Amino acid sequence: MGEGVMDGGQGRQRWKQDPEGVRRAILDAAQAEFARHGYASTRVEDIAAQTATSKRMIYYYFTDKEGLYLQALESAYAQVRQGEAALRLDHLPPVQALRTLVEFTFDHHRAHPDFIRLVMIENVHNADNLRASGLIGRVNKGAIEKLADLLARGQAQGLFRPDILPLELHWHISALSFFNVSNRPSFTESFGDSLFAEAGQARLKAQAVEAVLRLVQAGADTPTPTPEPPMLNPELTGFLTAWTEKWAALPPGASPADRRKRFEVIAAEMRLPTPEDVDCETEHWIDSKAGPVRVRVFRHRSGGTQPCLIYMHGGAWMQGSPETHWDITSRIASTNRQTVISVDYALAPEHPFPAALDQCGAVARWAHATAGSLGIDPARIAVGGDSAGGNLAAALALDLRGSEVPLIAQLLIYPACDFDKSRPSYSENAEAPLLQVKGMDMVNAMYSPDTAQLHTNPRVAPLVAASHAGLPPAFIAVAQNDPLRDSGLAYADALRSAGVPVTQDDGTGLIHGYLRAMEYCAASRTALAAMTDWLAQQQTV
Repeated sequence: MGEGVMDGGQGRQRWKQDPEGVRRAILDAAQAEFARHGYASTRVEDIAAQTATSKRMIYYYFTDKEGLYLQALESAYAQVRQGEAALRLDHLPPVQALRTLVEFTFDHHRAHPDFIRLVMIENVHNADNLRASGLIGRVNKGAIEKLADLLARGQAQGLFRPDILPLELHWHISALSFFNVSNRPSFTESFGDSLFAEAGQARLKAQAVEAVLRLVQAGADTPTPTPEPPMLNPELTGFLTAWTEKWAALPPGASPADRRKRFEVIAAEMRLPTPEDVDCETEHWIDSKAGPVRVRVFRHRSGGTQPCLIYMHGGAWMQGSPETHWDITSRIASTNRQTVISVDYALAPEHPFPAALDQCGAVARWAHATAGSLGIDPARIAVGGDSAGGNLAAALALDLRGSEVPLIAQLLIYPACDFDKSRPSYSENAEAPLLQVKGMDMVNAMYSPDTAQLHTNPRVAPLVAASHAGLPPAFIAVAQNDPLRDSGLAYADALRSAGVPVTQDDGTGLIHGYLRAMEYCAASRTALAAMTDWLAQQQTV
């Protein structure tokens, strides 16, 4: 955009009406450009183009390129200091204040990689610009003073060692938080990106807090760190209240059959309106070596030849049905204008492994063989499922690998991919909403009475397969506050290592079963939209 355009029209009106907003926009764009290209290679014209302003207007605000760079740098530092000031550390007990500061620094640096890059650029040039400007003294003096006050309060109470200097403490906090961002590309290239997923970052942040506390606390060789509270999306509260109240009607010690009946009632009571463009009335019965299995077909009313998703519901292998998961399957069919075949597989403990998986395999082969009469494309069949259904979908993809049914995708939603309870998510989320660790052994044994197979048979635990090569692309959605989180993440890593394309959704702030909360929680709806978008891309011819 040329200067003449800016000096008339909307750009000039904006300058008159919101000069500070224009200045802020210029600084934000400048930070990004200087961080990306460095001082020498950044052009003022490019910054002007990004802000719908002009080179002349930038010089009006900042005199020249050097002035713009210095103010962008100062603004980046000031954002850190302003964030620290907002923490109001002087009102917190010393240990809590230090914990809060470390967590803030870790999170801020992670969320502002451009700030880290600007600092790296200054270090490459021996901080010449910082030295010449004198701005560091202005913006960083308060940071050391706050640390000095925090240390003094802790030392006065006998909580902190007397030989730690404020500047040393600042160095340690900065080092841990800075390296996490500055060396991410080389670290990822060398060792993979597992530490930079949400679960890995949560662990690193907790370890950074513990490391600083171990350094600073007095007389405590092994200080007891305060566990990080679960970061629960507040929009889930209404759903959890309604869900808990409805399940409270089930008496203690209820049998699996009792739980199934109650689940059907709750799901029916909480069901959302069915999309009008989806036909949900068709059912089929398919023969299998484990007995006949019912399926319900959710088909978009547009007709024609449609892509197909074979969906396995969740419910710990012992409850659930196509009807309990109606909201999910009907919305996938509606959004993607496709057919979803929802499988009412045999339930444990009456029908343990491998009955459910064998029935799902029979459904997949039936769908492929009768694609013409079903109105689906046999070359565009995917499998998917949530929780126990995610386990079945992953195992089914292994079963069908190299068969006459060429799956094009697998949609795995908070899946159980193995049964290793030593994973951190099991201890971190032992009492999480909807799914708790207590009782898992009993439920798992209902599904696989030969419990050795939980750790050796890939048809039970897909993660233990000798190879995951040749499997279809996967979308793996986990939830931060879910005991199964790390099982899903481990499966994503295993697929990537085998060369399988993986899209991963970390489910920040979410819980196991979060798709049930679509009425209450925007993040649940957003997550389903991401799944359907991905599925549509895989099924596009």
